[in-house]
Amino acid sequence: MTPTRRRIWRLASLCVLALVTSSIAWLISRPALIPIGSYRLEARIRGKGRPAVIFESGIEGGFASYQALQDRIAEQTQTLTYERAGLGRSGSGPQAPTAEQTARELRVLLGVAGIHPPVVLVCYSAGCLYTRVFAHDFPAETAGIVFVDPMTEGFYERMRDSAPGEWRDAEARMSAGARRELAAFPATLDEAGKAWPLPQVPCVVITALKPLGKWPFASREDMDRWLDESEGLVGRLPQVTHIVLPQANHQSILASDEVVKPILQMVERVKGTGQ
Repeated sequence: MTPTRRRIWRLASLCVLALVTSSIAWLISRPALIPIGSYRLEARIRGKGRPAVIFESGIEGGFASYQALQDRIAEQTQTLTYERAGLGRSGSGPQAPTAEQTARELRVLLGVAGIHPPVVLVCYSAGCLYTRVFAHDFPAETAGIVFVDPMTEGFYERMRDSAPGEWRDAEARMSAGARRELAAFPATLDEAGKAWPLPQVPCVVITALKPLGKWPFASREDMDRWLDESEGLVGRLPQVTHIVLPQANHQSILASDEVVKPILQMVERVKGTGQ
């Protein structure tokens, strides 16, 4: 074989190896459809170790919002992100997707996926309403909670009532599954409002303070209301730490290193208790 042909062969071999490696990585990270009865939920499980970290997304957040964060946490322990019923590739269940129903579905999903409780719950925005209900309903399965820029009942109602036109426009752009969740939101808000007290586990609340310049986080006044709501939540939580990020906004916060650190600290704290 001539030197030129050897170089071509080596280059071709490297290309094939890179393709195979990337294909394996894609298959490993590709979300799976996990049956929880008559329908399936789309879930992405990465990493090994305990406690597992479970991510609950905001409205239509899903994998896109959490993938980079999940990959970083998965370097230290097992992680799971998933699409709630009716979102992404997840099937729509027969029941309305309220917080109580979602909590039950998540519990079944964890069991079928072989993820052992107690787990660390990480929630974002409106997903924190669902997480509060899960923690209240299943306290023995909750080891700690990290609330990332949490939506509260008060801010949701203000957002809906103060700008009905913007709200209708936002809803019109949502997927059918997200609109189904919003239709169930009156029940979700009621369930979250009754989901007290939460279990006596460590909690962290991380609040972004930078305005987005658009509804519903357009102005400094909006962010002052947002902070007030976060502080109200902090006042009701046990063993709580409140982290305020002036340079993060509601969209950028999940990419902040200041979110990774408290999640990993929570994992280490739970490990230290032997749970």
